[in-house]
Amino acid sequence: MAGMDKEMEKYKEIFTQIEDTLRKESKLSREEFEARFGKYKALSYKNMKDKEIFWTLVKIIFYSGMRASTVTQRLSAIKKYLYDFQKVKDYTEEKIKEILKDPDVIHHRRKIEACINNAKAFNELLNQYGSFRKYLESFGELSEDDTIERLRTDLIRRFQYLGKRTVNHFLMDLGLNVLKPDRVICRIFKRLGLIENENNVGEIIEVGRKIAAANRLPIRYIDICFVKYGQKGRDEKFGLDDGICLEEKPKCNKCGINKKYCNYYAGTYR
Repeated sequence: MAGMDKEMEKYKEIFTQIEDTLRKESKLSREEFEARFGKYKALSYKNMKDKEIFWTLVKIIFYSGMRASTVTQRLSAIKKYLYDFQKVKDYTEEKIKEILKDPDVIHHRRKIEACINNAKAFNELLNQYGSFRKYLESFGELSEDDTIERLRTDLIRRFQYLGKRTVNHFLMDLGLNVLKPDRVICRIFKRLGLIENENNVGEIIEVGRKIAAANRLPIRYIDICFVKYGQKGRDEKFGLDDGICLEEKPKCNKCGINKKYCNYYAGTYR
């Protein structure tokens, strides 16, 4: 029990330092900072309309394998075409060509086609269950790992571009207690010695859950803070010129946790 308490204290200290550093580096007022980051504490499929859930799926498809800043800049254009699944499901080849001619859209035919096929699958799912919420809850208690695993398997079967990693992104954005094991988070966890293997998705998710539990915060909020801490590039929404724990040339002089916990800073990172 003492060992567990020490571990949870470590998780709390690490995350507190990350939050504090982000607040310090952000150009937003404290009130604006809390409002913009704080909205990630309340995300839940229970408060989302079906169209919002489908749009979440579309965004994940486009973010998959692409630089986040590139996708974020194009989201408004992508949303113009791919937000309403009831329209998207009926798109033809001519519509695809129209989308690909728009200079503001990411010209990735396979992803656009996947969104169209997913719109059809999404509509069929709603015809069967009535709503996406009812579909999710048909699996049972969504706080249990066995339930989430069965849900993962079914989502990957139904929807294109959802794989073993991206399906966790989707579930997290729906408010379930699952962490998105992306490259930024894996890198920070590894540097801090919180995980041994960046390819062990289960280990990464479990650490994310422990950090959330230690800080009594939703895992989606934990995710956004870690991502912004390690993501390269200017982010006007959060008032950040750049992240801190960058892949190249990390700003160790600004990091509040490096001296005590960071293997990279200590020179023992492998």
